[in-house]
This record gives sequence, structure tokens and C-alpha cells, in this order.
Amino acid sequence: MLALWVAAAPVAADSRTRELAKGYEKELAACEMRVHGVERVTAGAQALVDGGQHQYEADLAALRAGLVELQAYDGELTATLQILNADSSASYRSLERKLDEQDNKIRKLRQTTKKVLEDLAPVTSRMIPVINARVGSAAPVVKRVHIQFASGRAIEAPLLAGTYRTLGTDATDTVEYAEGKGSATITTKLIASATCEQQRQAIAAADATDVPATSATQSLGLAWYIGYARSGRRLRAACRATKAGAVIATLDEPTGVSAWPELEAVLAAMIAARP
Repeated sequence: MLALWVAAAPVAADSRTRELAKGYEKELAACEMRVHGVERVTAGAQALVDGGQHQYEADLAALRAGLVELQAYDGELTATLQILNADSSASYRSLERKLDEQDNKIRKLRQTTKKVLEDLAPVTSRMIPVINARVGSAAPVVKRVHIQFASGRAIEAPLLAGTYRTLGTDATDTVEYAEGKGSATITTKLIASATCEQQRQAIAAADATDVPATSATQSLGLAWYIGYARSGRRLRAACRATKAGAVIATLDEPTGVSAWPELEAVLAAMIAARP
């Protein structure tokens, strides 16, 4: 019996590290989604201040300070996953001391970043409409690429460094975007005779949060637009009600990829292409 216990111990330990990794991957995906959102608002606020609107300097300072806290949280989660993934054969016991040190840091950062996000909520709510108004009045010229779907629908997508590939059927339009080692999928589909409220209830992700409207999405008449994490991926989902039913759109992106392009414009174009 002792021999059997000794033989089984490494398996149990490895199982524990795998479960820890899954939990941290999910937490990192949610963190990166929040970092991405604050980065966008911070960049917009910076552009306003650089353009001479100095009344937003205090808001910009708050956004920068909050972003530093969120990035620190992101960094510690990333460091923890690096420890867990460095050696797939390492037992939990061999990593326990390092993981405990990381856990202590992460616990503190969970609390501080929660407070940061609460404090930034009124700032982002105030800044987003101003930023969107500025973007709408001085939109840069973006090179486009024509994408045709099997359904006959078509969109003009921003020309990016990676490549687009179309999939789908008459009912579903799908674009795969690949760049470097990462790839993303954008899909729209009609769920006949369904409502957006029903579809929102079907998304059971506990970490789902509303995504602020941008210049790309604010004119689409969306019933809801949310973001959440799943298995190391960052997802955004939106719904628009039509006479035929609910049009559901999803954007599934990788996490932990540096300089990943913003694909929301593709998502918005695919929703707009739906009657």
C-alpha cells in the first residue's frame, strides 16, 4: 500500500499544478481584458490632453496610475504561470514555496486592483463619450481589405499585418485572423425566433462584464456587449435584435500576445452586414 501511495503521489501533485494553472490562466485572461480596456481609454485621454484639452489632465493621471496597478497584477499572474509551466513534470511540492510567494503578491493585488477599477469607473464613464466624439470627428484613413463570405455578405476590414481566412455557411459568417503565433476567430450567426435576453442568459460566465461602447459599436443598436475569459482566451460577445431573431457576434482572441491588433472593427462590420 505504501508503494502504491508513493507511486500515486506525483500524479496527484501534477494534477494540482494543472488545476492551479487553469485557474491562473482564466484570471490572467480577465485581467488582460481589463488592462486592454484601460489602455484604450488612457490612450484616448492622452490624445485629448496632447490636443490641448488640459482639463482632462487629472483624469489622465488617474488612468495612468490605475493602469500601473493593473499591469502589476497582470505581471504577477504571468510570472506565476511561467513557474507552473516551466517544467511539466514538476510536482506541486517542489514549487510550493515559490507559488506561496506569488500567491501572497496576487492576493494583495486582487484587492488593490478591485479598488482601482471601482475608482476608475466614473473616470472611464466620463471620458469614453469625449474620446469617441474626438475619434468620430477626426477619424484617420485606414486601408481596407474586402472580405466575401459564403453567405453572400461582405465587409471591408482593416488591412493588418496578419492574414484573414473566411469560413462559414449561409447562416454563419466566420473570419479567422492569424498573426505570428496567435490567431483569433470572429463569428456572427442568426438564432431564429430568439431574443437577445435569452441569449444573454445562456452565457453563464461568472466574470462577464459590460464592454464600453466605442465609435465602432455605438451605432449598431446592440442589446448587450460583454467580455469574459475562457481557457486562456479573451472573448467578447454582442447581440442585436432583428425581425428574424437574435444576431449573435463573438470575438475570440488569444491572451498573452504582445502588440495584438484591435479586431473590434471587424466584429462591428460583420454585425452591420446582417440585415
